Amino acid sequence: MSELNIEGAKSAHIGRRAVLCGAVAIALGISTDLASASVPAVGIKQIGKKIQLDLAKNKALAKVGGAVTIDLSNGSSVAIVRTSAGVKGFTALNLSCTHQGVTVEQQGSTWVCPAHGSAFSSTGKVVRGPANQALFAYPVAATAKTVTIG
Repeated sequence: MSELNIEGAKSAHIGRRAVLCGAVAIALGISTDLASASVPAVGIKQIGKKIQLDLAKNKALAKVGGAVTIDLSNGSSVAIVRTSAGVKGFTALNLSCTHQGVTVEQQGSTWVCPAHGSAFSSTGKVVRGPANQALFAYPVAATAKTVTIG
């Protein structure tokens, strides 16, 4: 697992009311940003310089908006995001913010940099700066059973 570089990030105080409201929302089945957060990928194969993912083992990718993450050996992370139905509905994004390289985190349907607040769409496009370039997208090929990145 890669280390996050959160240098310069501000810490947030979470009050008792926020914790209680979150617990009630989860108990009632109300969707929260935590419920839509990406999960670590499983069923990964390295094929040369490419990575292949077994879709049956990654249930988060069954629905549009679902995402899984893979931590690479170089310390960076990649997200595979289901952007639409069908075999062409996948995007693979490098999760290093294009502003200063901090790893972005999924919040609902966007990816947000915890250091400076840059936000990116599910396809990696800049939604809010200071970043001014989209997240790097890797080539993706998919079948009904697998997604291959690279």
